Amino acid sequence: MVRQVTGPGNNSATDGPDGHRTNSGREWLASLPAELAAQRHILAGLVDFCAATPVVTSLSVGCSLGRGAGDALSDIDAALGLAADRGQAGADQVLAMETAVTAFLPSLGPLVDTLQHRIGRPDQFARRIFAQFADGTQLDLAVIAEAEVRRGDAAPDFVTLYRRASPPGADLTNDAPPAGAVTSEQVREWAFFGWCALIDADKYLRRGSLWEAHNRLHEARHQIWALWAAATGAIYPWHGLSQVLDQDPEQLPPGIEATVAGLDPTDLRRAAQASATVLTQVSAAAAQRHPAGLPEAMARFVTAALEGGERN
Repeated sequence: MVRQVTGPGNNSATDGPDGHRTNSGREWLASLPAELAAQRHILAGLVDFCAATPVVTSLSVGCSLGRGAGDALSDIDAALGLAADRGQAGADQVLAMETAVTAFLPSLGPLVDTLQHRIGRPDQFARRIFAQFADGTQLDLAVIAEAEVRRGDAAPDFVTLYRRASPPGADLTNDAPPAGAVTSEQVREWAFFGWCALIDADKYLRRGSLWEAHNRLHEARHQIWALWAAATGAIYPWHGLSQVLDQDPEQLPPGIEATVAGLDPTDLRRAAQASATVLTQVSAAAAQRHPAGLPEAMARFVTAALEGGERN
């Protein structure tokens, strides 16, 4: 099961005379095991950067490191908040911070390369910096307005390493839903996408296009993982497989092994049929936990097609 973290993310830090909250973050970093020395080095450098950059309001780290489940191969999933307006109104500030952080990263160690691009909902303006360091360490950093930073129930595996006191009158309202929140629309959508992927797999098998059939079978399995994550109460269920394994690597969808196939038409059809069975089961389980109307007509149609039945 996921181990919940207590520490800086639960406001254990206190405001210093300069309005900074850094001590508990540094203590948390110091407590990391020796195998995480490379990750500790990168994060400590980012804390220094935040403390020296007035517009930065917070730095948080999550996922495997935040849960206390990281190892030497774990990447650094982090979020940097700044005093900027939400959405497009704060775009210039976010872009300027992206440029500043990217320019700072080489001081933390030799870089192989970086990628910067936009992420998030259309009404957000968030930028992602992915940095590959020469020693193998990877940084995956979101740069976003402080009011958009997920906290509390919305990000239970994130630890706050740095937090600047909010200026008077600042709007830092965070209305993000809990990390495990799933709507009935999402359950139906994930199930429908799964059936669409399987009917495509059938189409490509009929055409003899094995690579395309294999690709669509993989997409169907992605929807299966998301539905199973929702059914079992995993956090961030939309991430699918990774969240299922984080929740409980022993609690997998029954029959999931049979959904894997190589580039053989008979084996691919067998795996697609097995995927239809698993998709039916996980959809029902997700809908039981998060009441939803499932695409039952689509399910019957696709199942019949995969079995070679007539399409009515």
